[in-house]
Amino acid sequence: MLGELRERTLVELFGALEGKYGPNYECKYYPCHFSGQDCSLCYCPFYPCLLYDLGGELKITSSGYVWSCQNCNWIHKTENVEDVLAVLSGYSRQQLIEEDWYFFNRILQELYYGTELGVWEGNAYNLMPAVFKDKECEEVEKTEFLRVVLKDFEIESVHRCNTLEGEGVLIPMRDNGRFHGFYNGRYVICKI
Repeated sequence: MLGELRERTLVELFGALEGKYGPNYECKYYPCHFSGQDCSLCYCPFYPCLLYDLGGELKITSSGYVWSCQNCNWIHKTENVEDVLAVLSGYSRQQLIEEDWYFFNRILQELYYGTELGVWEGNAYNLMPAVFKDKECEEVEKTEFLRVVLKDFEIESVHRCNTLEGEGVLIPMRDNGRFHGFYNGRYVICKI
């Protein structure tokens, strides 16, 4: 069963696929990111992307963990909206409703990085290769990173870990302007 946020996201996506898109000057929050932003996908179809490179970050609130997109402008740039709609228009509405987070995240990686950089490590999907791409990293003896457990596009739980074993999505831990994680077979700390 789809959550309310995911349902609203899909309704908005289907509207954009039908040609209802552009800036929304009538929205009381416009511009919520930048002047002239494209509001076609106010609710991002890739949420929560868990890709720090887009400007988002993991935050804890009174109701649990959320992926904050406050500093993400990517989905509001017209050229990106056009690319997203071009790709997603190749799928039926039923498929877009039924597909899981991994399906959408792979599409986002291909749009943003040019290829899927996340890899399956047993039962975990490791996004650290995407986040660490082109970052200056130093090897360390050991460090921790995060295992994010998702259910129906919502963050169910977040765990600190230092092993790739288990289920969930593996992302770096962000701390004082650095990322901590595991990359190319070694523990690393990378500059943001």
